[in-house]
Amino acid sequence: MMNAVKWTLWIVSCLLLASASGGAADPPYLDYRLPVDARVRDLVSRLTLEEKILLLSETSPSLDRLGIKRYHYGNEALHGVVRPGKATVFPQAVALAAMWNPELLKTIATAISDEARAKHNESKGIMDTRVLGGRANGLLTFWSPTINMARDPRWGRTPETYGEDPFLTSRLAVAFIRGLQGDDPRYLKVVATPKHFAANNEEHNRFECNAVISERTLREYYLPGYEAAVKEGRAQSIMSAYNAINGIPCTANRWLLTDLLRGEWGFDGYVVTDCGAISHLYDRHRFVKSPEEAAAAAINAGIDLECGSWCTLPYVFKKYLLKARETGLVSSATIDRAVSNVLRLRFKLGMFDPPERIPYSRLGSETVGSSTHLELTRRAARESIVLMKNSVFQGKKLLPLDPKTIRSIAVVGPKAAVCEFGDYSGHPANPPVSPLAGIRRRVGHSVKVKHVGWAATGQSGTPMVIPDHQLSPLGGGAGESGLKGEYFANTELAGQPCVRVDSRINFDWMNLPPDPILTGDSFSVRWRGKLNPLLSGQYRLILTS
Repeated sequence: MMNAVKWTLWIVSCLLLASASGGAADPPYLDYRLPVDARVRDLVSRLTLEEKILLLSETSPSLDRLGIKRYHYGNEALHGVVRPGKATVFPQAVALAAMWNPELLKTIATAISDEARAKHNESKGIMDTRVLGGRANGLLTFWSPTINMARDPRWGRTPETYGEDPFLTSRLAVAFIRGLQGDDPRYLKVVATPKHFAANNEEHNRFECNAVISERTLREYYLPGYEAAVKEGRAQSIMSAYNAINGIPCTANRWLLTDLLRGEWGFDGYVVTDCGAISHLYDRHRFVKSPEEAAAAAINAGIDLECGSWCTLPYVFKKYLLKARETGLVSSATIDRAVSNVLRLRFKLGMFDPPERIPYSRLGSETVGSSTHLELTRRAARESIVLMKNSVFQGKKLLPLDPKTIRSIAVVGPKAAVCEFGDYSGHPANPPVSPLAGIRRRVGHSVKVKHVGWAATGQSGTPMVIPDHQLSPLGGGAGESGLKGEYFANTELAGQPCVRVDSRINFDWMNLPPDPILTGDSFSVRWRGKLNPLLSGQYRLILTS
């Protein structure tokens, strides 16, 4: 009965608007005066089944006849906007947690979302096809924060998290999400996506592992961060995890994604998969017998949007969801639910409204890397430092360093002269400062600073990465370290290159490219320079690509 009343009110409002404008009004979904749900229903009613399915992938195409722009949902913002272009880079998430300061974390997240909106406004929402083949311009939807519990320090993604304490993680998750999404009652600044839901903290066999956990342990330890993110932070998206819980993969777990998340916690956003997770229902977990059954299992459990890359069977929804519908594995209503959840957030972001209606449309490029944001990175870095012991030296605390009482300092280790921004880091607008450079800057010329560096070695005893102080570019300036890199916008080393000096040849082309424009597989690069070993002897050079 209630649904019938809502439909009646919506139809009446549409008729009144059409009458007031002489019948020449824009379609209801373009009328910002209507409630969001009414606009969503109208737009969904105009889509074909094939179009609906196309909109359920993380890189969805443009539908020009309806004014829907091409969009990629999968950017990252754990400690700054990752791509494209430069952005302010803050300390890693686990360091931000070490501040023990939710209010400061909210301020940092606000700065991050301000820069995201500024970049979006500058590009006018048009995707740059040079960036990962056009797959990576999601300036208003971010797969952040990571709020899995870091219960084992051997987990490779611990730096992305807020640590091992569920209460601290809950408080920080709420603060970060609120800072990202903003506080406007009508429009979202960006969409936050807490991940990976749930009990995901294992890299070994991560695509098919099965976490055997009691419901009590889930609710007391692994789930509090997500519950707070939904109930208090009002997170508008959630990412499902690769792993299974008690034999049921999270991406096909209806209890987790529907009964608990929506029914018990009241979540009203969209659920996106970790990349390739639907494929893994079929080829890793062996949970289903066919790709179309994988598509059905995911969407019936509560998945709305698929990240379909990074797997052996990419884009299961695009390729197999139509067949799943035709064979009765999935209902039309379920597909409508998914596309409605996804489109609702586009409306909340203002993607169908005039810019002057959106409070964040005035943020400009001067916001990115501003002096205010750079000072915020310094404050965060200072507050994130954990000092285990401050020894007494000559009757005084050793730290902070006092150039008047110290004659020389040795800075030791393979990372001494390197500034590590860590995983999911953008191209920094703030100049990086290594421990060596920071100490030299702090003590000035009155103290002798000796750098003792070495290269970390792998299991075979070979250096993992040649340190920059052992490399010098051909034609480089005096004292310049690294190799001369020539980047070509093709795969044949042809034409005029972009030239830069790369201090270390150690790139994650997806998350930490040397240049966010030249990423993916659409470029080639030539490095030139000299290797200056510290000791004479036999050296073996290895390239891994």
